[in-house]
Amino acid sequence: MNWFRSATRRDEDAESTSDAQREDDDMCARAVVAIINSRRKIRRNPQPMHDSMLTGSMRVEEILNGHEDVIQSMISMKSSTFRLLSNLLGGRGLLRPTNHMNVNEQLFIFLAICSQGATNRHVSYLFQHSPETTSRWFFRVLKVICALKDEFIRPADYTTVQTFIIEHEGKFRPWFDGCIGAIDGTHVPCVPRRENADGWINRKGFHSQNILVACSFDMKFTYMLAGYEGSCHDARMLDEAIAYHGFPIPPPGRSDDVNEDYVLDEGIDDTGPSTGTNQHGSMNQLRERMADAMWERYQSYPWYRAT
Repeated sequence: MNWFRSATRRDEDAESTSDAQREDDDMCARAVVAIINSRRKIRRNPQPMHDSMLTGSMRVEEILNGHEDVIQSMISMKSSTFRLLSNLLGGRGLLRPTNHMNVNEQLFIFLAICSQGATNRHVSYLFQHSPETTSRWFFRVLKVICALKDEFIRPADYTTVQTFIIEHEGKFRPWFDGCIGAIDGTHVPCVPRRENADGWINRKGFHSQNILVACSFDMKFTYMLAGYEGSCHDARMLDEAIAYHGFPIPPPGRSDDVNEDYVLDEGIDDTGPSTGTNQHGSMNQLRERMADAMWERYQSYPWYRAT
């Protein structure tokens, strides 16, 4: 009799346990169904990223027709200059409008990124485009602008005295009659490849690209050489610009002030330009020698003794 009671009790406990297990399984199933339904609702009603009432083209026209300080701060260019450049690129067929982006917007996106250093995502949201579209058009416009370099960057005229010098005759003539412009170097921060990053560290201690630039008296670029590591000395860049990169040396008869000793004549061979080497020690000595030679020449002019 006791055995029958214990067996009955075990059956009742097993039934209660199975009922509790089924309730737990039902609760889990209902929770899974609720989660799936909520996700379906989210997918059916996505939140748009580009929700502005102004399209990219409308925003560009709004800026171009607005205050000059606004467009100047955004693309470092006046609206009249921008329209001239846009008409030039569009008129020649270098840039063509698409269904979703006209020429003005293509050029404006490129200039906004270049002048402000804005990120791709920021410009994409500003003009209501995907990051892929913004990146693609940036590189297209960059390629077009680079193709026009020979047309907009020209050597100065070596045969006549610069107009700026003539207009300020009492201050610059006759001592600058043979001067066609000025050259200088600048360091632009960069992110080099990891395997040769040490060669791009300049004397200030950060990675940069050394750029040689020449300009005329009317503040127009006449020559530019980029691509050299930050550790490359200015004198080495000038030396290789003359040897390999078409630096605009005045022709005979207008080059009295061009001292051939100012540039290196050592290490130049047929192997081409050399980059990625630290040369600060020897180049500093060369700079001192150049300065001494320039000072001696400066003192040799008659007008210097007269003053």
